[in-house]
Amino acid sequence: MKEFDLIEKISRFFKSPAKGIGIGDDTAAIRSGYEYHLITVDTLTEGTHYRKEWRKVFPHLYRSIGWKLLAVSVSDIASMGGMPHAAVTSFTLKKDFEEGEIVELAKGLSAACNHFNVLLVGGDTVKGNCEAFSLTLTGEAEEIMTRSAAKPGDLVAVTGICGDAAAGLNIIESGKIDTIEKRKLVERFLFPRPSIEMGKRLVLSGVKCCMDNSDGLLLTCHEIASKSNVAVNLESKKIPVSKEVKKLFGDKAFKFALSGGEDFNLVFTFPESLKSLFKKEKNVFIIGRVTEGSGTYIDGKPAQISSFDHFGG
Repeated sequence: MKEFDLIEKISRFFKSPAKGIGIGDDTAAIRSGYEYHLITVDTLTEGTHYRKEWRKVFPHLYRSIGWKLLAVSVSDIASMGGMPHAAVTSFTLKKDFEEGEIVELAKGLSAACNHFNVLLVGGDTVKGNCEAFSLTLTGEAEEIMTRSAAKPGDLVAVTGICGDAAAGLNIIESGKIDTIEKRKLVERFLFPRPSIEMGKRLVLSGVKCCMDNSDGLLLTCHEIASKSNVAVNLESKKIPVSKEVKKLFGDKAFKFALSGGEDFNLVFTFPESLKSLFKKEKNVFIIGRVTEGSGTYIDGKPAQISSFDHFGG
């Protein structure tokens, strides 16, 4: 069973909030008065999200884990158009954990809290057979964006370059960071910087449909198409890929852009009437259009959805 299938099966046992959004979007949103209270949770585990051997080529690995632990949840809040507020953490540590690693992680998490203006207000530590770090983040929003609000006729856009993080993962797995270009891509993977300001700007501009591309551009578009009961049509020549990835990976660059995850950009749809507004944005790339129908397409052909899945490969 794949991850999204499992989530859908589990969600049948629980009620959705009377006012707001429950299981199934980037962030839960509960309406209270004139605003939404947002809450999201993410977990990083050894062997799935990072490997200790990466320290051989990137000694400050645990500092990046601390940063990323918060950043991935900030991305969820940003995708809803909200502002993050407070966080609590849960650390599962092996009996023989290294104190220095956890201190490094705390430094990275503290730096992220300062950067994203988030208060860390508590947490829990337990012993286990697998090292894992979890963080729950709250936030607020006056209006929200969801993955189920795309309409036929909308344009599709992404707020940044696609594929840099996947390239960075490939480089760190290779065990060799020997150029400035490679280090830049590795840091893009290890220290993501989701934009709260961009999420806020989108929702204030009237955007209704948005999702972060943590699981890759194609899977994100597939989810938007599925939840909105529409088709998403992408134009390959408009999908932004960095010159560094093109230079280092050649033909693989486009695959990274389509299926590589963890760029933490925002993928959103918007009516044609807002096109002139977003064409002026430096880091917004219009990459396709929403039509009636179902599925995801590239240059008019059905796209083969390929992305990391925790349980489906």
